[in-house]
Amino acid sequence: MAVLYREETNNERDMYLVLWDQGRGQVSRTRVSSTLWKVDACPMSYYAISRDHAGFVAVWPTRGEIYFARLDSKGNPAPQAEIKTPGTAGMRTGMLAVSGPDGSTLVAWKKDGQMGWQVYDAGGQPSGRPGSATSPGGGVAGIVDKDGRFILFR
Repeated sequence: MAVLYREETNNERDMYLVLWDQGRGQVSRTRVSSTLWKVDACPMSYYAISRDHAGFVAVWPTRGEIYFARLDSKGNPAPQAEIKTPGTAGMRTGMLAVSGPDGSTLVAWKKDGQMGWQVYDAGGQPSGRPGSATSPGGGVAGIVDKDGRFILFR
């Protein structure tokens, strides 16, 4: 089981991943964010984690901006670590990150009736330009189809 959460210590907010290996009875905890956020409030935001071919991909907001990271099967961040996207976040902004079989990653977010997205290559570099489309509601949903194509639902 994988749980992504925001932890607070002295009003500093960081993102952590907890992995529970039920078969071995082991629990690990890893800090996945490197951008510090000192705020004297409780930011109400969404974040997400999903499995990929090598481990996990996580996405979260910090200071109104959206970041993602690839993590290995033990929860350790990949060499490129935290990657800032062109997305911005507000209160309760929906977001997702899914990886394709070639190591590429789609990061998508929703804010103010607009869904935005950016695809990244296996090295964490943007692949093409960011996209956007009007979309009702606050959530984001997407999949990788059997041919490795990304599909977002508006």
